[in-house]
Amino acid sequence: MTEWLDVLEIGPECNERFVECNKVPELEKLEIKLCGVSFLSGKYCVGRADPMCHTIFYVVDGSLELHTEKGRQTIDKGHLVTLPAHKPFLIELQSENFSMVWFDLNDCLHWRTLCENRPSVALCESGRQIFHILSFIYYERSSRLRQSSVKQLEYYLDETLGAESLVASEHQKLAQLIRDIEKKLHFNWTVEDMSKIIHYSSPHLYRLFQKHFTRSPIQHLIFLRMERAKYLLKNTTWSIEQIAEQVGYKDVFNFSKRFKKSIGSPPGAFRKTELI
Repeated sequence: MTEWLDVLEIGPECNERFVECNKVPELEKLEIKLCGVSFLSGKYCVGRADPMCHTIFYVVDGSLELHTEKGRQTIDKGHLVTLPAHKPFLIELQSENFSMVWFDLNDCLHWRTLCENRPSVALCESGRQIFHILSFIYYERSSRLRQSSVKQLEYYLDETLGAESLVASEHQKLAQLIRDIEKKLHFNWTVEDMSKIIHYSSPHLYRLFQKHFTRSPIQHLIFLRMERAKYLLKNTTWSIEQIAEQVGYKDVFNFSKRFKKSIGSPPGAFRKTELI
């Protein structure tokens, strides 16, 4: 987007429960400006040109499209979105039904430190818990009965935005990416394809693979393909041509050359050795 504007387009089907500090004063101690639980359907488009607060939201169900200075991303359930103060953004509903829990956090040192050092999108397994905690706080009128829930909320916010959560999120995203690749080893994978799935830049993805596997993304793709080829050679009667195609090689000569380089022997010789 070339020009950022303040946008607020919310259709009649949308249902939002705002948790305000004048009704829940305990939130002021946590430096929470405003928060809420949203059930969205139909028209929903919200944008900020120069937000004064840090905005975070946990996607519980559905998907939406996020526009930031880094580009456009589609965000689905199980993700935490972090939007630092003074950075423009626009979010638009993409699915028929969508639910999330969101927070506008004051631009204090604590939240600034956590929010400005995170990726804009990260996997998060605690969104549904936070959703239910804030729903309880919304309905509970007794401040005494809200105390334990507010403490839980404080814990989850710090835990999901903290450095340990970021490391855990990277592990989860990388593991999911590997599972996606293994399901489609025949696909003509590129680093750009992998980066889109994991919501990281290509250089950052390269660094992650080097850190966890001491291989580049493409080198690890080849490793996975050769491991699958070894399994198929040992456990099926498929031809080498069929196995080559299953693991992403249309040219059996290229497959055989790669297999020998990786494993140390041609596919046919490897199969004979394993069957002895």
